[in-house]
Amino acid sequence: MITRAFDRSVMSWSYEMHLQPMLSATDIEGLPFGSVFGSVPGHTVSKRHAHQDGEMFIVLAGKAVVVLGDEERELGPGGVVHLTPFGFHEIRNDHDEPFDIVSIYWEHIPSAVKVLDAAPPRDQLADRSLVFCPPPTPNGGLHLGHLAGPYVRADMLVRALRSMGRDARYVTGTDDHQSYVAAAARLRGTGPVDVATAEGDAIVATLASAGVGYDRLTRPAGDAGHADRIRELLARVTASAAVTEEERETAYCTSCELSLHQAFARGNCAHCAAGSDGEICEACGRPNEARELTGLTCRICGTEAVTRPEKALWLDLNAFADELREYLRVSYTSPDLQILVERLLDEGLPPYRLGRSTDWGVDLGDGQALDAWADLALTFLDAARAESDEQGGPARITLFLGYDNSFYYAVLLPVLAFAAGLGELLPAAFVTNQFLHLGDAKFSTSRGHAVWADDALAAAGPDAVRLALLRDAPEGRVTRITEERADRLTEDPLYLAARDWLAGFAPLTEGFGGTVPGTGAWTDAHREFYRHLNLITRQLDGLLLPESFSARGYITLLDSFVHRCAEFRATEEVVRQVPSLAEEARTSLALEYLAAKVFAALAWPVTPELAQRVWSWLGLPGEPVREADWSFLPSGTTCATPAPEFASDRAAAVAAPSGRS
Repeated sequence: MITRAFDRSVMSWSYEMHLQPMLSATDIEGLPFGSVFGSVPGHTVSKRHAHQDGEMFIVLAGKAVVVLGDEERELGPGGVVHLTPFGFHEIRNDHDEPFDIVSIYWEHIPSAVKVLDAAPPRDQLADRSLVFCPPPTPNGGLHLGHLAGPYVRADMLVRALRSMGRDARYVTGTDDHQSYVAAAARLRGTGPVDVATAEGDAIVATLASAGVGYDRLTRPAGDAGHADRIRELLARVTASAAVTEEERETAYCTSCELSLHQAFARGNCAHCAAGSDGEICEACGRPNEARELTGLTCRICGTEAVTRPEKALWLDLNAFADELREYLRVSYTSPDLQILVERLLDEGLPPYRLGRSTDWGVDLGDGQALDAWADLALTFLDAARAESDEQGGPARITLFLGYDNSFYYAVLLPVLAFAAGLGELLPAAFVTNQFLHLGDAKFSTSRGHAVWADDALAAAGPDAVRLALLRDAPEGRVTRITEERADRLTEDPLYLAARDWLAGFAPLTEGFGGTVPGTGAWTDAHREFYRHLNLITRQLDGLLLPESFSARGYITLLDSFVHRCAEFRATEEVVRQVPSLAEEARTSLALEYLAAKVFAALAWPVTPELAQRVWSWLGLPGEPVREADWSFLPSGTTCATPAPEFASDRAAAVAAPSGRS
């Protein structure tokens, strides 16, 4: 006889609850399920998670709410609930007493596969989405390292969503009030408005050249109403008890008579020893106060910094730690961002200074302006609120961002939103990127170690640049592009393979009067190729979910798609030469032209110019449409000749060397 008893003293902590092994096949040979005792302490929420197993809870004691997807049920002693495979679930215990259960789980793969088949990825995409990208700082031009971060990847998502018929809007801008703009103006001997305007115009033009569209562009320096809207939001924040006016020691340059913060301060991070500006370390992502940097000097003149007392508004971030934990628990955060924020929360969040001793930014009076990062966060909330008011209500917000900005967007932004009572305007998902390096070192404009985006775009065209940056996107890791590869962007393997495949369409319809035939008899090979067109579309759809977004994975699958299409043609060309297989030949050709249609829709988020040319060449109207299940071109469709032209054919087969600065 084998017995087990519920025993809190031997339980371990897992899934944010207490668990104790009960019975499994390890204990009883042939037992078709596993089981555990579980206990969720009072006023605790278990970890939200999913698995391939089916599961059943039997309640022993206590009351709690069991959540499965969008469903909620309160259960008490004797209650039973079944949880389907891959269903995200959690237990929310709002009572004082623990919620004790027996969990029984089993693996039944047919049931798990059935659940997946019933929930294709595109069904999980919101009908209305806002995709935000951090506004670049207008203190200089964009290089390929900038574009490889959030901007092209976010545009890829927006294009894909629109091609599925979703309402998707792209929001970015220029971060005009950054201290880096003021620092650049000082070094150039000009005004920050002039720098923000000229460099901002150039940045917007570069994004447009790269095929990055936008639906809302925030540019504070040229927006007459910006300061008033931001001060209104700030007033909501300062009404919180977490905001106080305090006098604290602040880094200062006696030579420049300048309060040192952010771009004006340069030293080494006290946490990781990497070179760092004030308030944030790009290397480890940790926040700091400029005075905490070691070897601190003034960026403008190089003088060693001193400190002086300054009075300013300070926000107690830690007052919202519990609210921030709960927000991040129900939102999607990339793993690298999650590691950083959880570490900061465990260590205790530092206070954040809201006012800076500067004349650049939103004026707060008494010689101070709103901190540039607080300004940026409130600008985000202002834009999200305007989008909701003007575009038909709330939308699911996805934020693409560089890992080095994690603290500002995943800590400061949410806390300011909580303090202002605007938590509903926060992102539901954070999609981060690391850095793209040029060779073995980071892009550096000061050292001239860069490939400028404008030069690369002029030499290779937007499609080639986008494709290269998406293939080497720094997702979850630092990636590298060599100078040689940067000079030969049009030689990407997908670009070359697609060109060869599409060029082969010209002679295909000669036997059908130059028109696309309707389908005839089908072979097993035809059926499986058609199945492939639909399956790979679903696979690519899955890489567009913010929670599983992968530009690199998307390009890899597109590579395999074009290769599969080329192989299909190679094997089918023989079929088309057999007189007795004329009916099969019709189906073969119809499938080839369908594959071109599918390619145009799937490639549009990556290479929009080429995809649009293919779509138009097929006689299809408007922009490419991504169907859930692919329909054939109408019989008799006449395609323009010759086959679609490539940008690299219009210029040179090998791009001219990119400019250096």
